Amino acid sequence: MDTDKIQNPIFQTFGYGLLMGIADSVPGVSGGTIALIIGIYQKLIKSLSHFLIFFKDGFPSKSYNNFVKSIYFLFPLGFGIICSYYLVTKILVGPDESPGLLRQSSTAPYIYAFFFGLVLISIKEPWKNISAPSFENYLLLSLGAFLVYIYTEFPSSFNDSNFMLVICGALALTAMLLPGISGALVLLALGQYTNIANSVHNFDLEPLIFFLFGGILGLITFVPLMNFFLKQYNEYTLSILAGLMLGSLITLWPWKNTYDGAGLSQNLGFGEIFDNFKAFELFFTLLFFTLGMSSSYVLKHYLSDN
Repeated sequence: MDTDKIQNPIFQTFGYGLLMGIADSVPGVSGGTIALIIGIYQKLIKSLSHFLIFFKDGFPSKSYNNFVKSIYFLFPLGFGIICSYYLVTKILVGPDESPGLLRQSSTAPYIYAFFFGLVLISIKEPWKNISAPSFENYLLLSLGAFLVYIYTEFPSSFNDSNFMLVICGALALTAMLLPGISGALVLLALGQYTNIANSVHNFDLEPLIFFLFGGILGLITFVPLMNFFLKQYNEYTLSILAGLMLGSLITLWPWKNTYDGAGLSQNLGFGEIFDNFKAFELFFTLLFFTLGMSSSYVLKHYLSDN
């Protein structure tokens, strides 16, 4: 019995990592969104903060104890993220001669629809922790959604230099922790989504080293900042996070012009949808949308720490 008590949290945290890795593999929804849905987001930020503080403060007993606790949580979580990211991107991206599910017009709308439903129904999760929403909360909600909209309007004309890989790493790995903006979406917008995924699959270390170096720089600056705002301005921060989730629905819209994965594609309007998709395709897209909404309930009520 004691052994079960020790091991279960590790496997449970590994399961959280698998879910976050799946989300981080898909352009539009982030692992941070999943962490927020299942109730471990603040624990994740706190653990990362303790991990980083340890290297700054050295070996005081309090820092060491917090560091050990953070490792106990972060290691199985990170291992789960890596495992699922590798497997899912292999299925979603695939090589150019055999594109994955997310790069095929016959399957991509269903995947986007699933995550659209998941995120849509889950926006209430951070928002319900705001005791009495005020004008400022609604303003920050709108600001968060607007920021994602503005981001999706940026051009993706970036070159393939190592310097740009560092920038991509800083933005993408930071975005993985930020609900509403996924690291995969950042890479897609910068034209590096398939490049990084293929580097992982082919164990091409050179681009990955520059990418991870940028990610470390991003985490060092982002994690302490987010931890501060969650402590000092919790409800305002949750308002922005809810807004980011709301804004991410723009990128998760299932019906797009193309699905080749080379960059962000323009969403189709309602009139164009009926011109480009058959009735049975629309039915299955709505079915996956419903499954996504149902999955949010499962995640929250069966996998949450709360």
